[in-house]
Amino acid sequence: MVGWDARWMPMKKLSIVMILLLLTLLLAIATTNAGGDRRNSNSFPPTSSGPPSEMSVLYPRIGRWEATIRSQPNAELPKGGIDKGLMIVEKGPGGFSVVQNFHSTGASGDLRGQSFTWWDKVTKTYKSVWCDNQQGCTEFTTVIRGNSWTVELDGETNGKKVHTTIRATMSDDHNTIDEEFLNSYDGGSPKVEIVSIYKRIGKKK
Repeated sequence: MVGWDARWMPMKKLSIVMILLLLTLLLAIATTNAGGDRRNSNSFPPTSSGPPSEMSVLYPRIGRWEATIRSQPNAELPKGGIDKGLMIVEKGPGGFSVVQNFHSTGASGDLRGQSFTWWDKVTKTYKSVWCDNQQGCTEFTTVIRGNSWTVELDGETNGKKVHTTIRATMSDDHNTIDEEFLNSYDGGSPKVEIVSIYKRIGKKK
């Protein structure tokens, strides 16, 4: 997301936000007994047998990743710019979510962020929340097909309506993630503004 970040947010200052991906994310799951035994008000609700099977498509992202983010020339960076960073992805409690911690420095400044991604059984979608030290928190939904995922966002900057598309693909060996951010202003043609590559630290065998 990979993932999974704030780079795609069209603001006055173009910054990175990470998601392969995808990406992310905050979840609190509460279960209750509907019409169950109420004789003991202190009884605990039933526990789940485990995370939903849909979470399995997120687990290949788990690991440590070296990130290189290239920004195309823009108003803030006339010559473009490069940021370098580290992404660490882990399972959340019980495996019901995937947690990403991200830190990068470079043309976009010092960016620190965290995301959570999970499968929402009510809407049957992958939901995420991303929070960072530059632009706060944002919630979004990710569409996942095989080793690729897409995020669509609508916003506004400098009086212009902006539609952002994030596309990411993980290699078949799960050791590389390629990601691009496209922005379309006031209904115009989308343009690639950020291209990122994530390399797994310690290749997966």
